[in-house]
Amino acid sequence: MDTVNTQVKRYFRSQFHLEAPLSPGRFEAVLAKRIGSPGRRKPILDAWKGYLEAKGGDLEAVRSFYTAVLCHPRERLEALVYAMHLPFVEFYVRVLPPLLPAQGRVLEVGAFTGALVTLLREARPELEWHALEGVAQAVEIGRARTGEGVQWHEGWFPNQPGLPEMDAVLLLSCLPEGYLGDLPNTLEAPRYLEHFDFVQRLQGLEGLLKPGGLLAYAHGPFLGKNPQAAEQALVQMGFEAVQVVGEGDYTLITARMPVAMVRPDPSPGPSEAPNPSPSTPSPLPSSDEVWALLEGGAYAEVLGRVPEGTTGELAYLRGRALFALARYAEAEAALALAHQPEAENLRVLCWAEQEDYPRALPRLEELSSRGGRFKLALGKVYLGLGRLSEALRQLHECGLPEAEVYLKTTLERIEERVVRLCREGDWSEASRRVEFVEDLSPDLLTRGLLRVGLQAALQQGLWGRAARYAQRLYVLGESHGALGLALAGLKVRGPEALDRVPLADLKQVEPYLTDAVARAEDATALLALGLLRHREGRHTEALRYLERAARESRGEAAGLAYHLLALSKRALGAPVLEVLGDHKRAHAHRAYPVTQLFELAQEAQEAGEPVLAREFLGRVREAGLQPFAQIEPVLKLVEALEGPWEAFRMLTQSLEQSAEPPLEHLELAYRLSRSFSQSQEAGAVRGQYLAALYNAGQALGAEGLLLSELARNPEALEVLYDLAEHYERTGAYQKAAETWRKALDIAYYREKDLELSREILRNLLFLNPTDPELQLYLEELKATSRALATLEGGPDTLAGVTPEALMREGLPRFHGEYLIVVGGHTQLRSRLTPILQHQGLELDWFDSDSYTAGREVIRRIHSRLERAHGLMIISSYVGHDLSEPVRLEAENLGVPVYITPGRARGVTGFLRAVAEFAPQIRKRALKGG
Repeated sequence: MDTVNTQVKRYFRSQFHLEAPLSPGRFEAVLAKRIGSPGRRKPILDAWKGYLEAKGGDLEAVRSFYTAVLCHPRERLEALVYAMHLPFVEFYVRVLPPLLPAQGRVLEVGAFTGALVTLLREARPELEWHALEGVAQAVEIGRARTGEGVQWHEGWFPNQPGLPEMDAVLLLSCLPEGYLGDLPNTLEAPRYLEHFDFVQRLQGLEGLLKPGGLLAYAHGPFLGKNPQAAEQALVQMGFEAVQVVGEGDYTLITARMPVAMVRPDPSPGPSEAPNPSPSTPSPLPSSDEVWALLEGGAYAEVLGRVPEGTTGELAYLRGRALFALARYAEAEAALALAHQPEAENLRVLCWAEQEDYPRALPRLEELSSRGGRFKLALGKVYLGLGRLSEALRQLHECGLPEAEVYLKTTLERIEERVVRLCREGDWSEASRRVEFVEDLSPDLLTRGLLRVGLQAALQQGLWGRAARYAQRLYVLGESHGALGLALAGLKVRGPEALDRVPLADLKQVEPYLTDAVARAEDATALLALGLLRHREGRHTEALRYLERAARESRGEAAGLAYHLLALSKRALGAPVLEVLGDHKRAHAHRAYPVTQLFELAQEAQEAGEPVLAREFLGRVREAGLQPFAQIEPVLKLVEALEGPWEAFRMLTQSLEQSAEPPLEHLELAYRLSRSFSQSQEAGAVRGQYLAALYNAGQALGAEGLLLSELARNPEALEVLYDLAEHYERTGAYQKAAETWRKALDIAYYREKDLELSREILRNLLFLNPTDPELQLYLEELKATSRALATLEGGPDTLAGVTPEALMREGLPRFHGEYLIVVGGHTQLRSRLTPILQHQGLELDWFDSDSYTAGREVIRRIHSRLERAHGLMIISSYVGHDLSEPVRLEAENLGVPVYITPGRARGVTGFLRAVAEFAPQIRKRALKGG
């Protein structure tokens, strides 16, 4: 209860800024706070007084008050109306939702601006909600507030023309309006009924509330209430299941609408004959007399002759009369006093009519073998419980005419479920349900079930069943039937598969396709006929069909239509731009292959439409170069439309995805990178290209490439490093020393990088440690280091350094650890192996000059890995193609692997890598690996 009240208060707080209820006696005081001007307040006060003094159904006073309130949205006077009803709204929202029917239409009378109907709809969203209000401005506000969830009607109860029949009508705090006047808190029963014209106004429920429908009445916050009088009046008018919910001021009366309402007779006057004395009760009629009255349909006379509370057979007969009058609650109570098997069976039918499905179901399942009304009742119970297949079976087998309406309802609900299953893509379940209906009786299949059954059968490839449903629809004159016969004959699931159908098969189903187009301009039939005419070479006719098909189709079918339209226009010699436009639309609905998009982009470029060419090329750029056997034309077009960087990006991505890219692709990437040769990406491509040249045995080509790079930029240190290492690899030590000296001059004099100069000098010392010029270089570096230390106040890193100390600087000490090195060149290995062995490291070095890839070499390395403490791979362009299989084996054995970052930059880079890798080597050795 607290949760419901909290929800109601939260709603009113968010919508109306309403925090607490308002007593009607304080309306004028609160109004004065919101509207300070007496002149502006006077029309509202006049309308309020007229509203309180309204008598005899003065609806104009009600309309005037609510219109005056709604004319002040800025002051939010609408909230004052709801504040006076707030506790009653909380009560209604708490108790009413469980009492409403399981399904159907519900009407709230006097809905004002829709606050209560909104809250009730949130509690029971499965119901169809209607609202009746006589104030036009309130209807307009309520319709905007509730949206499509509530259907609004303008009018006053009980004079409401044109409303549909309802399953429930809510008269909540609305009937006293227009009948207020000066009233005490409570009126006596006769005065209550007379003052509010209660009985006469409830006659307006006839034709509005269906028999058995729910009526909910509440007096609300108004004076003069008498719930007992209202309850007695409803019973006298023939309403069934009349009950009171709540107590005190918060009272709700519910009742079930009778087949025909009875107007209560006035109380007898003194002049009338006195009632029979209680001491002389009237004798009970015989069973034969009552049976005769029942057979004659005199149910009211039976009820008059057989008093309430009678037992035995007469109770059974009274129960039958009440059942015939659809007064099921009273009938069930009378039948319970009969104590006869027939009465118990009839009680089960009363339970079913009162929607007490769990109670009625077991007994009805036992009695259903008797057929007739028991099967009908069981079908209604299954329908109420949502067991539609079982309900359909029982209703079909009962054979009673009154089952037709329930049978129709069941089929409609089955069709709704099948449509939902088709929307969710559950074709097998949808087909199974339609087949169940067909198995019961083919005559039960409605047009809607035949259509969804046809769709499900086609999607599953059940061609025979699809043809059967299509034939039924064809006989009924449905265009879906003609199209279904064509698709079943072609054995295709939908329009997107038509392009794979042979021409001969299309010719066989042409009459059905033509019929489908003639009946309803079916988009799929138009597409199929357009495809047929296109293949026949009748492009003008194909154009007419395909243009209509493209407009009406969706998804892949529209893509196929636009594609065929473009081909037909091309065959008819239409302008290239128009043809390409249709191809663009086709691609939007049905994606083209990347190769075809490239051809269209080429065609657009040749036609002088670079913007359209870029649109086609966009998907090609996303897909990359993998789908193409020849990449040069693609890159040429990308370079022309998007520039060399985009072409270079596509090519580098393709190279990254290829384990061994072809040399010509690397050469092309190198050519494209020349436009931005200083970038990091260009340097990486140059390295890959150099490695490919070395692997292909083209050392002269690699040297020529480096020399050309150096001629372009003589101060490029990266190129000088690569050229120096190339000369070392080929044994041209004099040229290597000259190149290192040039790099040293650039690093020292232009870059002014002391650390970089120190590394380059170290490489020169390894080439010729006795060169006196190198001693001069070292002295100059030491002088610079002393000057920097003095200037910055830091340590002198080159103080006392000799050539021998510089060569061995930073080398770690080892104690017999075993290291395998893969990569590098022979000269690097020959110079460094003695030094590392002198440091205590056992070494096996497989350089790229001495070893080629082969099973024997790989087997030899694998056999040594088992006792190795580390594996180092030199990842320069002079690297080794043994590295990948060796790395994988080392990782499987748990041997640490170190790959030098980038090119090793000669001796210095490699020794730095050894120093970084030394802790892992020692750790492996300590573990006893």
